[in-house]
Amino acid sequence: MLMTLLLLTVSECGSSPVVGYEGQNVTLSCKYDIKYHKPQPICWGRGDLPKSGGCKNQLISTDGYKVEERVSSRYQLLGRLDDGNVSLTILNLTDSDAGRYGCRVLVYGLFNDEKHHIDLNIKGVLTTWRGSDATSNRPTESTVTQVQESYRI
Repeated sequence: MLMTLLLLTVSECGSSPVVGYEGQNVTLSCKYDIKYHKPQPICWGRGDLPKSGGCKNQLISTDGYKVEERVSSRYQLLGRLDDGNVSLTILNLTDSDAGRYGCRVLVYGLFNDEKHHIDLNIKGVLTTWRGSDATSNRPTESTVTQVQESYRI
């Protein structure tokens, strides 16, 4: 009975896919109830999060108030930490950014951490232009917007 209660205290949201485009930025959502939990340390990592502890392949972490560590300036927490918004923004996406990411809110107490997993899919370069001139085949100022995507297989 006690073990069942302990397992139920871990909050884990299922994986949700996000699509990003090479050269663009993408934000992976992660939020927690800061009014209930107070400011908590968080970390973002690549791959599945371990059952307990921090994040493996850690990308960025906070002490609950400010960013303490980051492996690259491409990883940013642009949301309001004081509102519990610890969403990860990845700048200038590349094909190698595809894969699973995990956000862990390190809530005090045994097995109380909140865990979120997000799968990131990367598509080719997003190109937008406003139609084309029939005689020169160059972009014009028409209101037609076309999107060219190259898909990875």
